[in-house]
Amino acid sequence: MTRTSHARRRTAAFATITTLMLTLPAIASAEVCTRLPLSDVAFGKPAATDAAREKLREYANEKLSQRGWRGNGRVRASNETVSCKVYLDLGPLGTEYRCLVTATFCAG
Repeated sequence: MTRTSHARRRTAAFATITTLMLTLPAIASAEVCTRLPLSDVAFGKPAATDAAREKLREYANEKLSQRGWRGNGRVRASNETVSCKVYLDLGPLGTEYRCLVTATFCAG
């Protein structure tokens, strides 16, 4: 083998190692996300929606912690959808609703 071919191999190996070293921090700091649903029942749509949102945030924090996805401690919620259905109609006393809140939670 000639010196030129050794030099080319060393240069190629150095380029590969440099590329990996620059790419690994970006991979390690990438966000991890999961989509979670949770429903709750309460009198009135706003109350049922708020209760489901609150419980969903707690549930998401718990799930992300269990998976070791805490990242830098911040959890973002996005792409939230809400759907509500009558759970129990008590006439003049009020109506209970079951509201399902689904959101994507990311830790990064």
